Amino acid sequence: MTVMRWGVLGASSRIYRKALLPVFEELPDHEVVAEARRAGDDESPYAELVRRDDVDAVYIPLPNHLHLPWIERAVEAGKHVLCEKPIALDAADVERAFEVAAAHDRHLIEAYMWPHHARSQRMLELIHDGAIGQPRFLNGTFTYQLGDPGDHRADGRGGGVVLDVGIYCIGPALLLAGREPVGWSAAAVRDHAGIDRAMTGWVDWGKGFIGNFEVCFEAPGRTTLEVVGTDGIMTFPDYFPSGRDAVLPIVIDRHDGTQQVEQVADGNGYRGMVQQFAAVVRGEAEPLFNAEHSLRLAKILDGLHAASR
Repeated sequence: MTVMRWGVLGASSRIYRKALLPVFEELPDHEVVAEARRAGDDESPYAELVRRDDVDAVYIPLPNHLHLPWIERAVEAGKHVLCEKPIALDAADVERAFEVAAAHDRHLIEAYMWPHHARSQRMLELIHDGAIGQPRFLNGTFTYQLGDPGDHRADGRGGGVVLDVGIYCIGPALLLAGREPVGWSAAAVRDHAGIDRAMTGWVDWGKGFIGNFEVCFEAPGRTTLEVVGTDGIMTFPDYFPSGRDAVLPIVIDRHDGTQQVEQVADGNGYRGMVQQFAAVVRGEAEPLFNAEHSLRLAKILDGLHAASR
């Protein structure tokens, strides 16, 4: 496959227009050959797209409740799928999505761009090499003011704030720990329909490592990440660099008052994600965030919802 030919379901999506489309246009071995938008409740444009013979892979940035049905239809039509996070609204549906993809010998990857940043990879490498001793806490925050009361993220179509941005606080700890958690707890602020507008909690990863998080639709914008270890604290100024190329620091403060700063040419995480997806499809790489990771995360999110109720 010299050029990966993409079809996009939900081409009016903000994340597609602002982050993914510029990447597809930049990379010479990727081409968007079809975009589908539905008119009202008419989903026939989606159905027509997944049946096209000139589409190799489908990108799905639809509202969360539509992910599973269109993953199923796309892989059944022989397409590989890059689906926006979360893969589905609960762990049972996430498991089903990967089972269907495997049954049709197609690749399904969750569009979580954070692991594809060079700084993220360097963070994991440094901590595994003992740069801050034994990790004890990972503290993550992602808050913003959603604003639009009709936004699908804040109703049953999206499922709430922890499904929307919890991955950016919990995913790094999941990758760092590399194992199943041993417990979790959470508290949430929910609206009249039971949708979480804010949530805070922790995940116990065992071996003395705990991940804490705060996510909120109703607070001023704030994204932070820090890892506290027995020998130092690692922080990441400008934690959420999104889709721009930049040189960004990793800062380590130690007991003795010394500070180490390492500058990392971070690159565009969305570009790295698209390139890695193609490498996986070609059999040249393994996913940085694979089916096991996606399902583990989904089970944690289910557990946090249950705990917060």
